[in-house]
Amino acid sequence: MIKLNFILQIISILLFSEIAFSNDQNLISDIKIYNEDKTINAVIEIPAGTLEKWEISKDGKKIEQEINNSQIRKINYLAYPFNYGFVPQTVIPVEEGGDGDQLDIIIIGPTIKRGSIVKVKPIGALIAIDNNEIDTKIVSVVVSDLEISRINSISDLNKNYLGLFDIILTWVENYKGEVIEIKNTIGKKATFKYINKYHEKYLANKKDN
Repeated sequence: MIKLNFILQIISILLFSEIAFSNDQNLISDIKIYNEDKTINAVIEIPAGTLEKWEISKDGKKIEQEINNSQIRKINYLAYPFNYGFVPQTVIPVEEGGDGDQLDIIIIGPTIKRGSIVKVKPIGALIAIDNNEIDTKIVSVVVSDLEISRINSISDLNKNYLGLFDIILTWVENYKGEVIEIKNTIGKKATFKYINKYHEKYLANKKDN
């Protein structure tokens, strides 16, 4: 039985370790970041309500399941209470204390399918440090016909959805099993400046390469 379970697990890893996009769309470089209505686009890596860790590949062509020691990586905490992904055409350079990846983004709203490109409204950001690296999380709400899409700031969120932002803070600080330090929380205006800063870093890196 143990051997059979091991074989089934390996098959699962081989079959479901990544999602490829047949149209050759690059989810990092081909997706525009800004929309004319002052929203931005985000790419979903991890749907709300799930435990498995997925992330965009370095080349931007597929979303891969994280595998550690031949094991599918799952968080040992509550399932993601929000959708999680990244902001295209951004990068936090290693030489500036980042991990060389795109800006992470939290998308508050109903569960959204992995690989979806969604229009969101940033309302703030958590400036966080994880293993001595900048690990900022943009906080946003999905643009839809839902009431929560009318939220325009963290103050709005705290006023209309009591406790929701506290849940986000607690989850981000503890989901890895070790405390992630949140150095600061910034508002909507500062968040757009923050996104633009790392969008410009991405464009500069792309030009250099």
